[in-house]
Amino acid sequence: MRFLLFPALLVCCSTAVQMRVAEADYEKYLKALPELKPIAAGQDVSLAVRYVENPDLLSLDAPTRTKLYRRVEKYALEAYKIQLKITEEGAVRIADYFKSVHAWFDLSPIGFPAQSYLISWFALDREQRIAETIATTLKQHDAAKIKEYLGSESGLDTLTSRFIVTLGKIYSEKDLRGRPLLFGKNRETEPRFSFGHWSTILQGEKTVDFILTNSGIIGADNGMPIYVIARGGVTSAFVENNAHRPYQGVGVLGLYPFLAETKFFTEKRGVLTPEEKLEAIAWVWLHELGHLLFKKSENYTFADSVHRAPPDLKYFDWAKRVRASRNHHTNEIANMKKF
Repeated sequence: MRFLLFPALLVCCSTAVQMRVAEADYEKYLKALPELKPIAAGQDVSLAVRYVENPDLLSLDAPTRTKLYRRVEKYALEAYKIQLKITEEGAVRIADYFKSVHAWFDLSPIGFPAQSYLISWFALDREQRIAETIATTLKQHDAAKIKEYLGSESGLDTLTSRFIVTLGKIYSEKDLRGRPLLFGKNRETEPRFSFGHWSTILQGEKTVDFILTNSGIIGADNGMPIYVIARGGVTSAFVENNAHRPYQGVGVLGLYPFLAETKFFTEKRGVLTPEEKLEAIAWVWLHELGHLLFKKSENYTFADSVHRAPPDLKYFDWAKRVRASRNHHTNEIANMKKF
């Protein structure tokens, strides 16, 4: 059997070389994008939104989404002093949507995140790659910040094991048809949860500024920030560079962690009323608008600021704290040059 090893190595090495070339092309593309410019003070903002729905998960109906849009507009005026108008440009089923954007995953250079970021739940080396990612993230923070987000047991083996167990619990949750979110028989749907695939989608989007979905961005990737590690792979929402849209970026907000009535999320998030869920969603969306419109960096300093992402899954507790803030410290937070 030894003769099979050489062709296998050739394929492996060839793929690695292709990925290095793709990464270089992607970095060149990002470098060439114009530096981000915040919106002007007092500028009116029109936000086009698309709703992407998984019919097998709890969802927001059209009237409730409209209520959410009006609430975000109200809070944008209070927190950011801007006149915001949100318009839903349409709703589409998630299977149809991913079919319509599938070609982007192989499109250079924006396809690179879809090709390289995901640490697949089904990968034989997932534990090693997750550990490497956590180790890299830990180097970016001091001991106090690591303890704040990840607790006192912050050894790499412990954190890696805890992360995998938590993500496994989430993927084992049942959808409305009684099937796990992600398992062997529906592994082809993993891209729908993948940060890297959503990153590519956001960079290729040409008609809307934000995507709202009742699915989630849930999984391991090779660039997880500390708060995503703390949540077991849950990315509530994020904004990505976009060369086509007026605000130089497009965002996505995944509603599954807010809406799910499963054992894991009700324990970690708390039992929330529909009104409390909407309140939490609205404020997390406001956080993302801080990135999209004002180009604000992630804030790890001001605990009462809307610019600091929820550190865990207690979204409503976080929303109550930032809602009561008299100062979101917007002018004290650095701007990003690229998302």
